[in-house]
Amino acid sequence: MAGEISFEAVQPAHPDAEALMAMLDAEVDEIYRDLLDETSTLSAEMRASFDGTLDPQLKVDFNGVFLVARRKDAPVACGGMLLLGDATGEVRRVYARPEERGSGVARALVIELERAASKRGCSRILLETAIGQPRAMRFYEALGYKRIPPYGKYVGNPWSVCYEKRIVPAGITFEASSPDTPEVAGLLAAYEEEFLSLNTREESGWTGEAVHQRIVAMLLVRRDGAPVACGALRVRDAVTVELKRMYVVPAERGRGIATELVARLERVAIDRGATRMVLDTSYRMTSAIRLYERLGYVPTEPFGSPAPVLVYYEKSLV
Repeated sequence: MAGEISFEAVQPAHPDAEALMAMLDAEVDEIYRDLLDETSTLSAEMRASFDGTLDPQLKVDFNGVFLVARRKDAPVACGGMLLLGDATGEVRRVYARPEERGSGVARALVIELERAASKRGCSRILLETAIGQPRAMRFYEALGYKRIPPYGKYVGNPWSVCYEKRIVPAGITFEASSPDTPEVAGLLAAYEEEFLSLNTREESGWTGEAVHQRIVAMLLVRRDGAPVACGALRVRDAVTVELKRMYVVPAERGRGIATELVARLERVAIDRGATRMVLDTSYRMTSAIRLYERLGYVPTEPFGSPAPVLVYYEKSLV
């Protein structure tokens, strides 16, 4: 059934998109009629915040991709992918007409939206649905979305149910490697130059290639075949691994590569039986600190040979 479907990229203000979103609004209003009724216990402000529509300004300035799915030219489903920056997209306003549910059209639509986000460099997709829509929750979970705490404007909304999915940006590949691989060696040389431009060897305890002797896993990242990033693990004890030599070339930063690289190294660590990941970085490398804190790493006590310029983080892997 889904193979008969075609997709058209349109603006959210396109008449077919507007018509489908109006059906979505009517369906949502029916589901949440009691919640939105003026006699409910919710405040008027809370009721007003329950609004899935795309506001007029967002329609004008829509930054992303909006698709209408057609079967034999008839519009049967729609959905958008809003680009939020920081390699993140947000699924918005996905709707399939009732007679199309179970046909695969909604699944195909979301996959097309994910593909569009991947081509634009996204590595992370967010979405929000609500407590009264268990079918939607099952649908997204079947597509690999994992439930997360409410984000952005949904924080504090008692009805919001939020999800996240990691995808690989287009053209990006990951491969097992080692510090001796020529491409990795080139990246590590660039990393060393950048690190030592901000920190001296003495204040950072820089040990150079000595670190490589205890590396047990390393990943090399390529974009369209060109090396753009690397990262490694070394064992500290039976349950603890250390994240080392994380580096992304400047031109590729902010595109989600580091986030995906850390996530893959964490999975390697878990497969090796580790339950704890630790790392250190310089307090002068503020972008690295923001990345690690966003990924759930928290300050911890110094380990190894403490150095005055370094800050230390850990994350539970269980």
